Amino acid sequence: MNHIYIFLFINFLTIIPNCIYAQSIGLEKVNKQLETVSGDSARILVYYKVASEIYKSAPQDAQEIVSKGLDLAEAKKFEALAIDLLNLQGVIYLKLNNFDESIKTHFRVLKRREERNDKKGMMLSFLNIGNVFNKSYDPEQALKYYQRALDLAKEIHDTRNRANISTNIGNIYAQKALNGEQKKDVSNAIDYLVKTVEFCKSNAPEVDLFNTYILLSYLYLKADKLEWSTYYTDLAIDITSKKKDPVGESYARINRANIYVKEKRFDLATKEVTFIKNIIAKSGLSNLTEELQGDFDKIAKAVKEQDEHLVLSDQDSSDRKFHEDAEILRVRIREELREKYESEKKELENKNLILENASIEREAYWVKLMWLVTFFVLLIFLVLVLLLVKKNRLLRKEKQKVDDQAAEIRHQHEELVQADRFRSTIFSVVSHDLRSPLSTFQALLSVSKIVDLPAHEIKNMLITIGNQVNTASKMLDSLLVWSSQQMANEKLDMQEIVPFQIVKECEELFIDRINLKNLFIDVRISPQLTILSDLKRFEFIIRNIFNNAIKFSFSGKSIIFNQRETDSEILISITDQGVGMDERKITALKSMQKQQTSLEGTFEEKGAGIGLMLCHEFANRMGYSITVESSEGFGSTFTLHIPKHHSAA
Repeated sequence: MNHIYIFLFINFLTIIPNCIYAQSIGLEKVNKQLETVSGDSARILVYYKVASEIYKSAPQDAQEIVSKGLDLAEAKKFEALAIDLLNLQGVIYLKLNNFDESIKTHFRVLKRREERNDKKGMMLSFLNIGNVFNKSYDPEQALKYYQRALDLAKEIHDTRNRANISTNIGNIYAQKALNGEQKKDVSNAIDYLVKTVEFCKSNAPEVDLFNTYILLSYLYLKADKLEWSTYYTDLAIDITSKKKDPVGESYARINRANIYVKEKRFDLATKEVTFIKNIIAKSGLSNLTEELQGDFDKIAKAVKEQDEHLVLSDQDSSDRKFHEDAEILRVRIREELREKYESEKKELENKNLILENASIEREAYWVKLMWLVTFFVLLIFLVLVLLLVKKNRLLRKEKQKVDDQAAEIRHQHEELVQADRFRSTIFSVVSHDLRSPLSTFQALLSVSKIVDLPAHEIKNMLITIGNQVNTASKMLDSLLVWSSQQMANEKLDMQEIVPFQIVKECEELFIDRINLKNLFIDVRISPQLTILSDLKRFEFIIRNIFNNAIKFSFSGKSIIFNQRETDSEILISITDQGVGMDERKITALKSMQKQQTSLEGTFEEKGAGIGLMLCHEFANRMGYSITVESSEGFGSTFTLHIPKHHSAA
């Protein structure tokens, strides 16, 4: 069964034409990439990268490239890059089966990594040393270094490498069990490999386990547990066939043929061997046929003699003797190398101790000097800090003065802006409310121009105009008083008011215009309803909307004041039966911007175009809102929304 170990640790695909091609490509890649980089570290990385890419297919060329990169790294004192290149050199020696040079190189790498206390690097060096011993048929030494690598992998929590090292240890246990006759060794190897598989699946699922499955299939076959042997054989075949790995699939199928022999299903064993030969033929790996020929012969003999005990035999005595002699020689060489490594390590530790003592003495001297320098520096620093603190206090005082002046200027500016804005608002209110009686004058005068009136009617008209003048004068006085109050204090004067009473007062104010247009005023607001509001602002809103309703009503129509309630609001609406508005006019109105030109009423009444804008502003100030619904030719409805917490009823 020695072929199963060769399968696990040696690459069979060493085809000379491909190597020559890879060599030329490798040297060409190095030269080409060196032309595009500058700086020694970048050049060293080119050597390392190209050698890493080609060492499997062209190890000799990769070794030459690594040597050049290593010489440059050593000359330029790039320690970390030199260690990486030296490690790669050891791997390439292993690829070339130059085990002694590989061991020497990896021990050199290990020493350097120990000096740097690079635990992950040390773990990888132990792993590489174990790989060399394992491939050179020295399993005991391999186990020793694999275990040291495993301990470090656990310490630094490197799960991926812990999984790989565990599979390598399991492979060695499997080798020993398959070569020997101890059932206990077989059982122990199976237990270890099963635990390794469980760990890999839980913590490192990316690790490829098909080699482990093949070993388990052979171990279970040797333990006469054909069901489990079949299970792991099928797993290995499934993985290797999907990966299109003819080598792995061939070794897995050999065990399936062995299982068929054990089960005395000799015809299936023969078919399996034929299938394996077809796989090898398609792959072109003729050396694989030579490697498996002994198994083919044993299976053929078992089939011929109908003997299920002819599989899993030990290797030939001549091969055993050769490997035993080689193993003894290599063990001796390894011991010499290990002793040399330990001696050099001890010498290095002594040198390090001497250097540490000298370093401690120098450190004590420099500590004293540094304390003295630090004292003077701190003294100077303290003086500077005190000066800066004093200067900072002066600057803060000056800054505070400037900030105070700036705040005073901002306050004065805000007061000026507010005064200017309110002056404009007062002017708008006064001019708007005076326009209402003036509109009445205009209407009366228009009638006098159109119709020749008798003397008594002219007298009555003059009396009416006098009343309007008195009303306008009172309104102006009221507005001026209110304006002066607002200029002094713009705060709201919220009080209980009766909307019904306000509406009636406005009706008396506009009675002449109402009579002129022969309008009917229908007030459906409860006289008992009271709300909390600013009296002057509420009067302005009702008066303005009422005025607009009269202005745009057709002669002989009605103006309706209505009241309704929701859970949260009291709604007072004013509905006219006049010209109404289309969607464009409603949109412009809802924007609450002053119109460029005022719309004319049904009797050609004029307006300033600011009434509803001021109504909207006053309503928002008191927490109200105004909505409008209108249909062109059928009139409009303006609704004042008063939150119920403003209601006193």
